[in-house]
Amino acid sequence: MKNLKAILFIGLITLIINSVIFAQATGSLRGQVVDSLGAVIVGATATAVDANGKEKSSITNKQGEFTIGGLAPGNYIVRVTAPNFGLYENAAVVIAAGKREELDVTLTVEAVSENVEVAGSEGVNTDNENNASATVLKEKDLEALPDDPEELEAALQALAGPSAGPNGGQIYIDGFTGGRIPPKDAIREIRINQNPFSAE
Repeated sequence: MKNLKAILFIGLITLIINSVIFAQATGSLRGQVVDSLGAVIVGATATAVDANGKEKSSITNKQGEFTIGGLAPGNYIVRVTAPNFGLYENAAVVIAAGKREELDVTLTVEAVSENVEVAGSEGVNTDNENNASATVLKEKDLEALPDDPEELEAALQALAGPSAGPNGGQIYIDGFTGGRIPPKDAIREIRINQNPFSAE
């Protein structure tokens, strides 16, 4: 019986020693994922890819945090993805043995092909070919507009001018009215049409 206890005790010591050695021989990656406004993103997938293409992943928790452990020392490509957000990729992450690397990630809203059109309230024609006089805002012009959706809508109404009519202009998103204006970084272009009536 004493011999059996001695064997179990030795086996336990060996297991503990092996675990400590493994922990010292590997490193880990920890971080937090937030959006451009600083709000945490729950359910994002963080993936570390080593030089051999081997991947290890982790899902962010309620605090937007992730931890990837058991990483062999070396260079890693770290990718972070989340629904409705663009891909984050960092190819310069270095993991050291026995160390925990910190990496905080900011994801931006994925650009979608949404067009926002501001036009008069009656007889609107959303056919781009018949609206050649429309002013189109893209890239740097969009960056100059307010980020707040309500301020953005007010700015668009002002850009439409008095020709929009007494009730103000209508805002079309992908050809439909009544929708909420999407975040500015999700807008591909804004078309200001001060003469929305059909040419026919």
